[in-house]
Amino acid sequence: MATGTTNLTVNEAAYGRTAYYKFDYLDLQTSGFLSSGASGFMGAANQLVLDVIKPGEIVSNITIQAITAAVGDTDFKIDVGTLATDDPDNLLDQSVLGGRNAKQSFSSTAGDTANATANTGNVDIGLLMEFTDLTASSLTAGEWVMAWNVSTAPIDYV
Repeated sequence: MATGTTNLTVNEAAYGRTAYYKFDYLDLQTSGFLSSGASGFMGAANQLVLDVIKPGEIVSNITIQAITAAVGDTDFKIDVGTLATDDPDNLLDQSVLGGRNAKQSFSSTAGDTANATANTGNVDIGLLMEFTDLTASSLTAGEWVMAWNVSTAPIDYV
């Protein structure tokens, strides 16, 4: 799980979010922040594990907001999902992140019919984010926060 991920307070969770992750351009430039290849939940380079989705859990409502706009490389895109470790794009697919203005957000629920995914298996799966077309060394600014909801199947409550 990503080190910046944390549980929300009761008040924050009341707004439908259960976790968030904040990162900036310096994180993207830090060696080892993004994967260099297949390892654990990750199947490709430029990935990061955001959360671990246990059997019977469903993840939905991924929202990303640019706090500070990217400067330098503004063409990079982001995938978020659990579908496949080599291309985790079942929640967000090739969404432009680098070109977002400050305070601009986008969500997996905005016109995306596949806006939730359940872990129907019997092993943990990773919620991954993956960057494409990223030249991290060109970035001189940029800060983002991502929030999502994880729900547990009702059977776990009986």
